[in-house]
Order: sequence, then structure tokens, then C-alpha cells
Amino acid sequence: MVDRDADWNELTMTSRTALWTGRVLSGIAVLFLIFDGAIKLVPIQPVTDSLRELGYPASDSFARFLGVVTLICTALHA
Repeated sequence: MVDRDADWNELTMTSRTALWTGRVLSGIAVLFLIFDGAIKLVPIQPVTDSLRELGYPASDSFARFLGVVTLICTALHA
């Protein structure tokens, strides 16, 4: 005979594990994007160098624009 309660409890534990795994991974991504957006707001040399290497305008105002866009998109995601 099939024990339906045991199957339900196993499904619930798997669902909880998947839920928390998704939350942790999403949290890591959000933290990285916040860090990435924040360092673009401050005019530091590595940011402008990397923009220049990627072919974007290497100005502080463009870096700040990218930082603001990144932070807004991160806030909408979270």
C-alpha cells in the first residue's frame, strides 16, 4: 500500500530545499549587482579602464549612468 503522507512530506522537503536554494542564489546575484552598480558611481580608475577596454566611452558620467541603471534594475529584480 502506498503511504501518501510520506510522499507529501518528501515533496515538501524537496520544495523547501529548492526554494531556499533559489533564494540564496538570487541573493548572491543581487549582492554582486549592488556592488557592481556602487563601484560605477564612484569614479575609480579600474572602472574607466575597463569601459575603455570594452569600447564604451570612458567618462565618469557614463560610468555613473551605468551604475544608476544597474542599481535600478537590481531594485526592480529584488
